[in-house]
Amino acid sequence: MVARVKDDGNAATLHVVTAGDVDPCLKVQTMNSTKPMRLNDDTNHDDDNHGNNRRDSNGSYQEATHAVYNPTYTKINSPKKKKRKTDTRPPIDRANWLSVLTFSWVTPLFIKAWKGTLKTEDLTVPSRKDSAKKNSHRLETRWAHLLSKHGSEDASLFSALLYVMRSDVILSTIAVIIGFSSAMVSATVVMRRLIAFTQSPEPDFVYGSLLVVAFVCLQVTAATTTGWSFYVGTRVGGRARAALVAMVYHKIARLRSLKGKSVGELINLCTNDSQRVFDLGMYLPLGISGPFVCVFGLIASGVILGWTGLLGTICFLMFYPLQGFLVQLITRYRQDCIKITDKRVRLMSEVITCIKLIKMYAWEIPFSKQIGAIRDEERSVLEKAGYVQGISTGTLPVVPIISATFTIILHTGLGYDIDVPQAFTYLALLNAIRIVIVGAPFAAKAMAETQVAMPRVKELLLMEEMEPIQNKPNNPENAIEISNATFAWDKESTDSSESSNASLQKQQLEEGKDNQQQQKNGEMELQQTNGEMEILLDDNSHLVTCLFDMNLVVKKGSLIGICGSVGSGKSSLISALLSRMVKMNGTIGLEGSIAYVSQQACIFNATVKENILFWDDYDEERYDKAIDACSLQEDLDILAQGDETEIGERGINLSGGQKQRVSMARALYSNADVYLLDDPLSAVDTHVGQHIFRHCIKDALQGNGKSVVFVTHQLQYLADCDYVILMRDGRVAEEGKHNDLMTEDGEYANLIRTFHMDEREDKEKGDESQTSVGGDLTSSKDEMGSKKDMGLDMEEEPEYEGGLIEAESAEAGVSRFETVLRYIRASGGFILAFIVILLFLLVAFGTVFTNWWLSYWFQQGDGGAFNSTSSADPGSILDHPDLWWYQIIYGCSVPALIIITLFKAVVFTKTTLRATTHLHDEVFKKVVSCPMSFFDTTPSGRILNRFSKDMDEVDVRLPFFLDSWIQNMLLILFTIGIVASVYPWFLISVVFLAFFFIIVVALFNRTIVHIKRVDNISRSPWFAHLMTTVQSLSTVHAYGKSDLFMRRFHRLLDENTVPKIMFHIANRWLAFRLDFLMMLLTTTAAICVVFTHGHIPPAYAGLALSYATSLLGLFQYTIRLTADVDAHFTSVERIVDYIKNLTSEAPAKVKDHEPPADWPKEGHMKFEKLKMRYRDNLPLVLQGISFEAKPKEKIGIVGRTGSGKSSLGVSLFRLVEKEAGEIKIDDIDISAIGLYDLRSKLAIIPQDPVLFIGTIRYNLDPFMQHNDKEIWSALEKTYMKDKVSKLDNQLEAPVVESGDNFSVGERQLLCMARAVLRKSKILMLDEATAAIDTETDSLVQSTIREAFSDCTLLTIAHRLQTVLDSDKIMVVDDGKIAEFDTPTNLLADSNSLFSIMVADMTRNKEPKDKASQEEN
Repeated sequence: MVARVKDDGNAATLHVVTAGDVDPCLKVQTMNSTKPMRLNDDTNHDDDNHGNNRRDSNGSYQEATHAVYNPTYTKINSPKKKKRKTDTRPPIDRANWLSVLTFSWVTPLFIKAWKGTLKTEDLTVPSRKDSAKKNSHRLETRWAHLLSKHGSEDASLFSALLYVMRSDVILSTIAVIIGFSSAMVSATVVMRRLIAFTQSPEPDFVYGSLLVVAFVCLQVTAATTTGWSFYVGTRVGGRARAALVAMVYHKIARLRSLKGKSVGELINLCTNDSQRVFDLGMYLPLGISGPFVCVFGLIASGVILGWTGLLGTICFLMFYPLQGFLVQLITRYRQDCIKITDKRVRLMSEVITCIKLIKMYAWEIPFSKQIGAIRDEERSVLEKAGYVQGISTGTLPVVPIISATFTIILHTGLGYDIDVPQAFTYLALLNAIRIVIVGAPFAAKAMAETQVAMPRVKELLLMEEMEPIQNKPNNPENAIEISNATFAWDKESTDSSESSNASLQKQQLEEGKDNQQQQKNGEMELQQTNGEMEILLDDNSHLVTCLFDMNLVVKKGSLIGICGSVGSGKSSLISALLSRMVKMNGTIGLEGSIAYVSQQACIFNATVKENILFWDDYDEERYDKAIDACSLQEDLDILAQGDETEIGERGINLSGGQKQRVSMARALYSNADVYLLDDPLSAVDTHVGQHIFRHCIKDALQGNGKSVVFVTHQLQYLADCDYVILMRDGRVAEEGKHNDLMTEDGEYANLIRTFHMDEREDKEKGDESQTSVGGDLTSSKDEMGSKKDMGLDMEEEPEYEGGLIEAESAEAGVSRFETVLRYIRASGGFILAFIVILLFLLVAFGTVFTNWWLSYWFQQGDGGAFNSTSSADPGSILDHPDLWWYQIIYGCSVPALIIITLFKAVVFTKTTLRATTHLHDEVFKKVVSCPMSFFDTTPSGRILNRFSKDMDEVDVRLPFFLDSWIQNMLLILFTIGIVASVYPWFLISVVFLAFFFIIVVALFNRTIVHIKRVDNISRSPWFAHLMTTVQSLSTVHAYGKSDLFMRRFHRLLDENTVPKIMFHIANRWLAFRLDFLMMLLTTTAAICVVFTHGHIPPAYAGLALSYATSLLGLFQYTIRLTADVDAHFTSVERIVDYIKNLTSEAPAKVKDHEPPADWPKEGHMKFEKLKMRYRDNLPLVLQGISFEAKPKEKIGIVGRTGSGKSSLGVSLFRLVEKEAGEIKIDDIDISAIGLYDLRSKLAIIPQDPVLFIGTIRYNLDPFMQHNDKEIWSALEKTYMKDKVSKLDNQLEAPVVESGDNFSVGERQLLCMARAVLRKSKILMLDEATAAIDTETDSLVQSTIREAFSDCTLLTIAHRLQTVLDSDKIMVVDDGKIAEFDTPTNLLADSNSLFSIMVADMTRNKEPKDKASQEEN
């Protein structure tokens, strides 16, 4: 039953009717009352919006289906004729059969482009038939069938792919066979009769005219069917690519963990490997049809010349096995190259992600050398593949000549006679077969490279997926129950690979499948093993148990606090509840939906509001409560567009505290049943932390019956928890209520006493100020209101207009002419380019010369031996007295041609690779030298696009197309010259058709370049979405958003599929029209043959006609190659655009302003009236900062979240240049020296710890500057020695991407060890111990005092106790220094901001402290 709406003209009434009475005017659809998130803007898909859908207890979504009254149909019983609905299908689906055959449905796009009205939207409306959703479903269904039938070992993904492509491939193959057969009939039957017509004594012009008509009809058939086959192949290739990429993404979105698959590898898989699948769909019909056409060719050659012709054609067809051998070589090189490219892209992805740390440590040059070393290795393999590919491509025009030469010399050498019709018909036949052979390298290359890619994809598809917790607690009053459960992570397995640069590093660059990545935030001891990883879960050798005998009960509405030291297993417990770990034994039950706040906040490139709503409907009351409870209102008030202000990738323009509060607001707004909070208050200051704990966790969550698991290092909050768990070494050490645990006087009580002892010491220092403060401290609210520095990573400023990420323009900032010149210069200059063109000219000349010499030989006939004077019948060439001379010249031309071709292939490969390597090095140096503002406003996916897909285009595809284009273009020029030399009137038609040609090509070029640019820029969004998904898998799974992310990916991928398909279809539009222009030329040549009977020798007439016929396929193919080359030069253009137009930072070194080698000796710093803004037109974030730090002085910097503390570090490291003022270190103005000279002498331990893929040694000492003793000493000082010594390979133990196989606290300690080794005179600690437990923090603080006793130390902290022993305290407020004095003096003043902050911190702990004393 459905609802029916009836409109009687005054009011609409709703009736319930049965299914049989459903009125066609009623629409039933999924509602979406609001569209709050741009990320969910899936208007192109009728099933892509959840709208009012709600999550059920399992986290899945149930659609809310509603009957919707459509006002278009207001009078159901109206007698008026209904209006015809507008056909909203894309043009590709609306085209009729004639329009498809002629490609006329594409013409409106070309007209729009000519008028300048073509928009991106015109090229991004997907066809449902080509959609990623539909085609991936077909592929996944087939793959599932093969898995169930053959098992994971024998199931072939390649077979599944071919199965879903089979129907279209068969149709396309049939069309190719018809087209090529028509071309060969034209060459073998009609052309032979035309040439024979020139030898007839009396011309029959009616018969000749009929031959011309038949000639034209066969060519029309060939052009039409071939064009349609390419149309089908293009669409099937686009569908196969979309299906595979979507299938890969679906798997990624469901994975339990990535097992070492880096973002760079996954992007390489989805871009370069999927391109091979696209090529397979396009060119596979050529490969399949080849044998059928060749059989026809064999029969025809036997009829024309007998067994010698058959033997010659067989030799010709031997090119197929040769191609097979060459393809095997290319495949092997491609496999090797893919592995190296994966390493390069992976490292490049890491460089982009960690660029801030790299800049602050002045590691640009070492990383450039490391990338360069991998690039050199990649270039070596590309060079070998290029040689083979050059030989394969270069032999294509030579093969018919070799075969014809061999056949004719053999034929005449054996004494068999041959006449002009036989010879040139045979040549025309070989050229017709060559058209099939031309497609062979494409088909073979696509087939081989797809087979290389499929095992990589299959490996990913066989990885374990996350299995949501299905069981519910046995007790309905409980939200979570864990009983005697043991949990494990996947074990790390690494194979040592070759070092990319032994002089720079000792890092092991693990192969993709050997980096078994642990889930983020998993706190475990990393284990390592040699050999292959076992996928099967029944073999526990691939697992590392890290949670033992876990028993946990969380009652509904309770608040459970979890504490413990770094690496004790707290975050692993959260991961177990999220199904991110493998349950070895025991039981686990969970009821209700989940909200998750990770230790490192998960922030998306969207507005503040979109990040909080996270695909849920907008509820104003609930939204406002979340904002207030998480103390975000004042942050939003100062933003130009409030909560509509855009946040950069990974929250790049938010402070650490702001990111965490947005993440908390998202969790609160989700209105889930169970909340998993992984140390959410470590990044916020004490006041804000108390506000969030009181108003968000206690009131908004627990107060509303929510179940909360709260992991924390802030022990002051545990007394307010209903139940406390202390973890140690993956086990529950103690558990119970806070008071009970204090009474037991165990480890927990000792931990709390230590914490309160520190607090009492702090309190004693500030006793006087605390006793006079009193009352509610809401006045301190003013101090947290200044958030003007929302910006770079931790402390940046708001966007002036609310936007941050700049849209990528379809137009590059360089002209095509400038791009070509840059490419020529990069290849070695104009002289080398001239030599390459000269070699191409020699090859083209040699190709034409052999055929000209053959016609000249035939024209000589018997040499007058029998007094033959007729030009129509000069006699048999066998009777010529100098037969041997003609045979020698004809035969020797072939070896010479082969030698020149091989030499050309070598020179061309070296030249193009030199260009690509030079461009790669230039663009890398340019990117890493960009200021941080570039990385803030540019998605990392867009940058990585240049180094993955664009570089692949320039490395592999551009040289391939450029080689064929130059070769064919010269052949066309020589061909026209040959025909014109025989029939000068032919030039009249050439000039006439050139006019139309120029119009068509001009119309085409303007469109094709725009389409290719749209293809390039529409690729970046799904790149970025893929990267976002990989980096936030835990959050996506926890909130049940996997399906939504998949739908978003479908839309982005579809928007990229359309221009990709349209690019090739536009090429066919041009090819079809050029074919008809060429038909006019070949028809002109045929007419000339008929109507110049008796005036032109048959040998020259046959030469001209065979060459004119070859123009039919050759010309349109070459023009399409022109478009391909032009389009692939778009990738060069995009790279050159970065090289030319990106703004660089200040130079690394400034001549005549280099500081002394031992600078700074003292570490004396002086800030004078420093002003700084992050970008133009943004407000100042530092407003006249002035202070002095004496040598070895320890300065603590405090202030509310977003007050500008970290902006001091940004200015000190010159990540952003100052607006005014100066900073001096040992009396040297740092703005006058080079960035390397400055940054290499400073050190920082950042708030967000950064680790690189490699080993522990590589992360501590990436450039081998320290010995083992120094490294172990640094680890010991940072309390990581025991942890590292327990690992299998200790210092050589692997670190996966982002260091995700270590806890956040462990990562911070490793970063601190890195700073210890650096031994700088000036050190900045930016919340460096935020994720470390209190006990370890106390030990680390003593290490800091000892290890950095000779340093000038700037410490930014929210934990005020960490800076109370500083020499001076700086209170920063609204970009200004509010207070700067010793802790004693500031605490003595009860009205000082610092005194208020200390009072605020201790006031709420005082009752708990007294309670603890009474219990003990």
